[in-house]
Amino acid sequence: MQNRPIRLSESAATGVVCSSLMVSLTRIQQSFVLSDPNLPDMPIVYASDLFCDLTGYSRDEVVGRNCRFLQGPDTDPEAVQKIREAVKQEQDCTVKILNYRKDKTPFYNYLQVSPVRSCGGKVAFYVGVHLEVGEVDTETSQEIGMSAHAKQLGTVGVVRVAVRSLQGPGLRRTLKRAV
Repeated sequence: MQNRPIRLSESAATGVVCSSLMVSLTRIQQSFVLSDPNLPDMPIVYASDLFCDLTGYSRDEVVGRNCRFLQGPDTDPEAVQKIREAVKQEQDCTVKILNYRKDKTPFYNYLQVSPVRSCGGKVAFYVGVHLEVGEVDTETSQEIGMSAHAKQLGTVGVVRVAVRSLQGPGLRRTLKRAV
């Protein structure tokens, strides 16, 4: 697949993610994105303020793109493959991956990717919770990993509750045309 972004403006993303869910998402104080697996190339439909701060990209630059834009020349292909497999199998996945900010500076990202199911049990979104971590030794990494993982699971839980609290067709509006 090509890494060609679907250009969705923030207002178009609001058309994909209903306003009730948008209100809930803006209250979450964590670096995360929400991607829609029901749209071509699984574009980001919501990016938190802290994600924008972490990466240096504005929300308008992020929404409508697949998260691959964060990858660069030294990103580990095995970590990328682990994410792909988890998405394919609709499972959770946690990886430490080298990503790149808008200004091209690399950072280690402790990334939790999780499916978010609708009240009907279908995967409605994927949430990616991002936490910058340094290049650390294995023991320290495990300690940081436990704490980070707990934070990430908390964020995933809040997003899941917000999505499941919306019933039926109110969960997502139809996006007729990507701009």
